[in-house]
Amino acid sequence: MRNKISVKVIIPLILSILSIITIIIAEIFHQIYDSKQVFLIWTASIFVTISTIFIRLFLIDIEKFKQRINDTNPLSRVSLKPIRFLNFMVISMILALIATIALAFDFIIGMLLYLVTQIALIYTFSGVVALNFSKIKEDSRLQINYLVAMIFWILLIPLIYFFLIFNGIESLVVVPYVIAIGSMACVSWFGFGYKNRSLMFRLMPIIASALFVFSDTLIGNAKFGAFRIPLGFTIDITYVFNVLLMSHSMLFLKDKEGRYLLKQ
Repeated sequence: MRNKISVKVIIPLILSILSIITIIIAEIFHQIYDSKQVFLIWTASIFVTISTIFIRLFLIDIEKFKQRINDTNPLSRVSLKPIRFLNFMVISMILALIATIALAFDFIIGMLLYLVTQIALIYTFSGVVALNFSKIKEDSRLQINYLVAMIFWILLIPLIYFFLIFNGIESLVVVPYVIAIGSMACVSWFGFGYKNRSLMFRLMPIIASALFVFSDTLIGNAKFGAFRIPLGFTIDITYVFNVLLMSHSMLFLKDKEGRYLLKQ
C-alpha cells in the first residue's frame, strides 16, 4: 500500500519538474532568439493543471482534509468549506490556463479571464479561511494576522499601480483587475494565522500570491508603464512557480501527528 502511495506522489512531482524545465527552456529560447515561445509556456501551465487535477482526484483524502481544516479552525461560530478549497483550486488552475492562452492573442480578453481567475481563487480560499470579519474577534491572534494582511495589501497595491502601471486614462482599464488580485493576495495571507495548520500549507499560498502580484505587475508595467522595469524575462517563470505553489499547497496539509492527508 505504501508503495502505491509513493508511486502516486511521484506523478505530480514529475509533472511539476517538467513544468519548471519547460518554462526555463521557453525563457532560454526567448533570450537567445528574441521570440516568445508561447507553446512552451502553455505546455508548462498544462503540466501544472494536470498535476493539480491528479492531486485532487487521486492523492488527497477528502474526509481527512475536511476534518483537519475544521479541527484547526479557531472560530467556533464560523463554518468552513474545505471541499470548496479543493474543488475550486482545480477550477482556478483551469481558468488560469485558459487565461494564459487567451493573453497571447488579446490582452483585454486575457485580463478579463485572469480577473475571473482571481475571483475564483478568493472563493477557493474562503473554503479554508473565514471571511466573516465580525466573527474573527473570537481569536485575537487571528484578528491581528488579518489586520496586518489587510493593511499591507491596502497600502502596497495602490503604490504598485500608481508608480509602476498608471500612465494616463488608457491604463485605468486594469483597475478592476488590480483590485481583484490585491484582494486575492490579501485573502490568501489570512490563512497564515491558522497556526495549527502545517507551515507549508500556510506559507505556499503566501509566496504564490506575492509572485502572482509580481508577475502581473511586470505585465502591466510592460503594457502601460511610463518606464520599463528590466525584469520582463522573469514574468513567465514567476507565473509558473506561483500557480505551482498555489495549487500544490493542498498536498502539504498534515494531521496533528504530522502525517500527510493522502488516500490509502
